[in-house]
Amino acid sequence: MHVKNTKTPVIFAAILLLVAATIGYLGSDQTQPMPTRILFENKGGKVVFSHLVHHRDYQIECGRCHHDRPGESIAKPGEALACGSCHPNEFNQEFADNHMDSFPDESYCVRCHHREFDSLIFDHEAHEEYASDCAECHHGTDIEPEPQKCSNCHEDTDENDLISMREAGHTSCANCHEDMFDQGLSSCKSCHTEVDMTEYDGDYSSCESCHEADPRELVLPHMNAFHDQCMSCHEEMGAGPYGPDNCNQCHISR
Repeated sequence: MHVKNTKTPVIFAAILLLVAATIGYLGSDQTQPMPTRILFENKGGKVVFSHLVHHRDYQIECGRCHHDRPGESIAKPGEALACGSCHPNEFNQEFADNHMDSFPDESYCVRCHHREFDSLIFDHEAHEEYASDCAECHHGTDIEPEPQKCSNCHEDTDENDLISMREAGHTSCANCHEDMFDQGLSSCKSCHTEVDMTEYDGDYSSCESCHEADPRELVLPHMNAFHDQCMSCHEEMGAGPYGPDNCNQCHISR
């Protein structure tokens, strides 16, 4: 008599489950479809955010919250990077070191690292016509008997009692080019060649090299970003929670 093999269906089902689990695991890093609701956990009480209602019913475009700009979308059509890709729970060194893992490739780096400059555009002979003597730009003989390149002494960063090359050069140049320095960052390309950041593969300058503000103020943590974005929109619309006493309209008390 032929005995029916009862193990075959079990093995087949196990294989199917394994394949499904593998596909789910490998696809876990992909951008998820638009969520209906999002639950935010925080010390002030959980927040249930109706994502679909804001987008579909209120007709709010993705770029209003996710900072996309026409022609510069940072995600696939119909999708957007999660807020946590840019706004950390806490802006610290760990986030600064690891945040780039949130993005598909390095082309997104230009969102934050928007300027790098290469070689200096400087005509020494042309400047000799304007200077009364070498000491107009170089140190006097009490410091250096003969004028030499600034970089011979000044390093990339402050070293002991010597200021950095950037600070030394800018201080000296600003004495004559006050109008250019008043323009701020936009005038850098008058003296430096600007790098095409979409093709850039070098090291990025620190935030402090151009911005006087603390980097923590440049990259808002999660809470500050949501409070600024959400309450500003509600105040503009004159509806919903936006005042200091409306916390319980978003946060669920524990």
